Amino acid sequence: MKRLCRTIMNTFTLILLGACLFSCAPPEIPDGDPPASDGFTMTAVIKSIDEKIEVDVIEAEYASGIHLVNTSDETKYTDENGKSIKRSSLRVGDTVKITYSGQVAMSLPPQIYAKAINVTRRA
Repeated sequence: MKRLCRTIMNTFTLILLGACLFSCAPPEIPDGDPPASDGFTMTAVIKSIDEKIEVDVIEAEYASGIHLVNTSDETKYTDENGKSIKRSSLRVGDTVKITYSGQVAMSLPPQIYAKAINVTRRA
């Protein structure tokens, strides 16, 4: 009898867990301006530049604190005037506006993949 009760409870628990996993909806975007059609943005100050760029987020709707920014050959870099620049032009202390998909890797610190990095103020 105990075995039957345990089996029923385990089955019920698995059904509830499965329902929770498959019914999770993406977070709702609050009223106001929707994200740009090309992705989400954050404004941040560059703290270090290596393979990944470490930034301290100063303004973003869904992010704050230190983040690592992954870049690729597809990442576009521009200066304050909208002119195309190279990644090597970025400097520690620059304030940048980063456009990304909205996906954030749940690591410490969190990581994003940049579509575009625009320097808004030079260090």
